[in-house]
Amino acid sequence: MKALIGISSFDHHSDGDSYVSVNSNYSYSITAAGGLAVVLPGLIGLSKSGNISGLASDYIGKLDGIVFSGGGDIHPHLFNETPIKELGRMSIDRDEWELALFRAAWDKGLPILAICRGCQIANVALGGNLYQDIPSQLPESGGHYSKCNMDEGVHYINISPSSMLHEALGQERVLVNSFHHQSIKNLGDGLMVSAKSDDGIIEAIEGSSRNSFLLGLQFHPEAMSRRYSEFLKLFRYFLKAC
Repeated sequence: MKALIGISSFDHHSDGDSYVSVNSNYSYSITAAGGLAVVLPGLIGLSKSGNISGLASDYIGKLDGIVFSGGGDIHPHLFNETPIKELGRMSIDRDEWELALFRAAWDKGLPILAICRGCQIANVALGGNLYQDIPSQLPESGGHYSKCNMDEGVHYINISPSSMLHEALGQERVLVNSFHHQSIKNLGDGLMVSAKSDDGIIEAIEGSSRNSFLLGLQFHPEAMSRRYSEFLKLFRYFLKAC
C-alpha cells in the first residue's frame, strides 16, 4: 500500500478570493517516489477557533507522513524576539497552524520531512530560534537567496557522514539550490545538525534519536528532483520511513 503524505500549504489571495496553494513540485516528488500526496488546507483564522490542536491531531491521524513546505518568514515573537526591519512577509495564522501540525506529528512519531520554511518551523516548534535575516545579521555569509531557476544548484553543503541525510544521498558534499534569507540560529531540543554550507549556515537538521523520523532541509529538493535523481532518492528515503 502506498503511503499517504500530507503537504502543508498557504492561503493565496487573488482578485478578492482565497486559494489553498503550494508548489506542484512537492506533489510531483512524492508521487514520483512512490507515495500518494494530499494538500492540507491552510485554514486561515483557525488559530482563533480554540480547537487548533484537536484539528491538527485529526489530520495527523489520517496520514502516514507529512511534508512541511516552504514559504514566508516566521513571526519572531514565536521565538521571543522583536522583528527587525529586514523581516519579510509573514502569516501568524500559517505559523500557528503549522506549529500545531508539527507538534501533533512529533507527538505521534509520524515521519516528518521539513523543507526550507518547514525546517525553520520544526526548529521553532522544538524551542529553537532563527536568524531573522542572514545578510544583515551574518554579513560575512555567502549568498543564500538566489535568482536562479529553482532546479539549479547554487552552493555546496557538507553532510555529516553519520547522518540520515548521508544515508539517503550517499554523499558528503552536494550542490543544492538556495532561496532563503532566514536560517536556524540555535537548535531546538532533540535536534542535531546534519549539514552546513561552507560559510557555516545550517542547511539540514534531523532528530537526534532514530526513534522518530525528522529530516529538515534548508534547500528545496522537490524543485531539483526532476533534473537530479539524487534528490528524488531523498523522497524515496522519506517514504520508506512512512
